[in-house]
Amino acid sequence: MRKRILFLEALPVIAGGQQVLLDMLPALDGYDLHALLPGSGPLGDGLAAGGLTCHFAPMASYTLVRKSRADLARFPFDQLRLAFRCACLARRLHADLLYANSSRTFVWGTLGAILARLPILWHVHNLLADRKTLLLLQRLGGWRTVRRIIAVSRAAAVQFPALEDKVTVIPTAVDTTLFRPDPTARARVRSELGIPLDVPTVGIVGDLIPLKRQHTLLEAVCFFSFLGHPEVRCLVVGDARPGDDESSAYAARLREMAGDNVVFAGRLEDLPAVLNGLDLLVVASERETGPLVLLYALACGVPAVSTPVGRALELLPPDALFPIGDVAALVDRLKYWLADPERLRAAGQAARALAEEQLDLKHFYARISAEVERTMAE
Repeated sequence: MRKRILFLEALPVIAGGQQVLLDMLPALDGYDLHALLPGSGPLGDGLAAGGLTCHFAPMASYTLVRKSRADLARFPFDQLRLAFRCACLARRLHADLLYANSSRTFVWGTLGAILARLPILWHVHNLLADRKTLLLLQRLGGWRTVRRIIAVSRAAAVQFPALEDKVTVIPTAVDTTLFRPDPTARARVRSELGIPLDVPTVGIVGDLIPLKRQHTLLEAVCFFSFLGHPEVRCLVVGDARPGDDESSAYAARLREMAGDNVVFAGRLEDLPAVLNGLDLLVVASERETGPLVLLYALACGVPAVSTPVGRALELLPPDALFPIGDVAALVDRLKYWLADPERLRAAGQAARALAEEQLDLKHFYARISAEVERTMAE
């Protein structure tokens, strides 16, 4: 009988961590896989297509950045409710391992593991800005039930300094056959968005939330235009998070400050094609563990400039980095890269070569499989 893994997720949509979960499924095809989700949606559809059996339980939504007094009051009750639900499902399935793929599932997932007398593995995709949440998870991670912690980067791992014996860094990888240079897709996307092929285009990809700091790029592009480069276009891919008032207000602010050369594309499904439509990707975030879009862009042969967050420090050259929130420095980076098409072309070729050598999924599969086997053996 195949061993059984129950994945725990707190979002029904596909963001960074959820995409990593979908990407790792081929590494675990020897197991009977199940997932507990908050409801149906794109993630459930993707997991089902990958052979998982999905189960659902209503889950309250809490931000990992700030919790209101009302959140703090109901948080313990929600955690206990979900812990019992998780434990009951795990027992009914005769699960061998719980796999918490979201920071939002670590507390109730670990309590559920204790009730079900099962080991649990945490997969850390985020940097936790809420100190109370981080302290709670640092304490909880020391419990025997939490056997292993996978961190997607060193930045994610150092959040648990007292648990080094449990933490393994397994950098996220990318499907380099799906994300690859594609001139045909570039022409199609440019045509659909009304951007001529010869117009320099920079882009930023992600949910419209303050920590992604899309406004830094919009300010830089506006200033860049005043310097005599009005033909440069800026493509903003992403939208406000549903039900998140702060995200909605930030998205409205971005639209108010945008010039005529900014295109808001919303969420676009064909991300490989979208990235191929760019000349340069910008990551302006104030904190990241990846981000995935940086890996995707490199695999597509698209150069990137970034704040010194996540894996940007190890994947990008120094002349592709700029300080967080420094509009003038970003303007300089845009001038440097967009002024020389040959420099861009060479950087794109180097990005693709790096992706093929360091970011391909095969090594990622082997490490994930080995870590799961190790966890079950402990």
